[in-house]
Amino acid sequence: LAQMQIFSGGVARSERALVAGTDGSVEQVQSNIAKAVQAFGPTPGGKKMMQAEKLAAEEAIRTGLYGVWRNAASGHDFCGRIGPSSRCLCGHEYSSHVWSKGRKELRPACGSCSCTGFRYIPRRPEEIGEWWLPRRKGFDIRIWRPKCKCQHSHEEHDPNTLSCRCCGCHSFSSAWECITCEGKWEDHESLWENEEERRLLGKPIGQAFMPLASTPDIQQMVLQTPAQLSDDQGWSLPYRSKPERSVRLMQERCSNYGR
Repeated sequence: LAQMQIFSGGVARSERALVAGTDGSVEQVQSNIAKAVQAFGPTPGGKKMMQAEKLAAEEAIRTGLYGVWRNAASGHDFCGRIGPSSRCLCGHEYSSHVWSKGRKELRPACGSCSCTGFRYIPRRPEEIGEWWLPRRKGFDIRIWRPKCKCQHSHEEHDPNTLSCRCCGCHSFSSAWECITCEGKWEDHESLWENEEERRLLGKPIGQAFMPLASTPDIQQMVLQTPAQLSDDQGWSLPYRSKPERSVRLMQERCSNYGR
């Protein structure tokens, strides 16, 4: 029977709540999660992420081309699905990138800039473990971008050479880690597989590729209400011209805040 792994460094209160009253089995913990989702609903950010993943899965099923962002060394099939609203290092969405007729290239080129190949970059703080940012009053997710160790955003790096346009940094090295595998951005790759390739490798295809497919009850509760993937609505708390102190300090002391 699969058991929950308890970290020696301590367990978050939310994790303790999920395991409370169970024997630690996956089945009982999933039951606790289902009850929590039914009682309180998914977080707004989590639901936006799941809706983006759902759109990506539907696109893959429709086209037969499965785009994933993965860290091959982690052992996971993927850390994220690549779909129409996924963002590239160049700053444009996957929907702005175009494959050639024969799809002989490894990655599609951008039709809106000089980017020669799509490279997935997280577009929400929750994807890199910074789940608290959208909850801060005054935080504007529309201008938020993941940063390199040089403290400049991915949009300030050349999408092809990865060098920074603002300093002497020669490559984009993430100042953050992927929440799925705990690897750096540079440990990942953007990869596309057709249905037959995934079938031969024993990877999920079709409806099994949908988010939360292994837990249909939770899947239905999370995905049953469509969410608009607009940058202008629902990405975070309403933007306020007078932000809380933590956001104000970032704006005052970080010249490249939000860029």
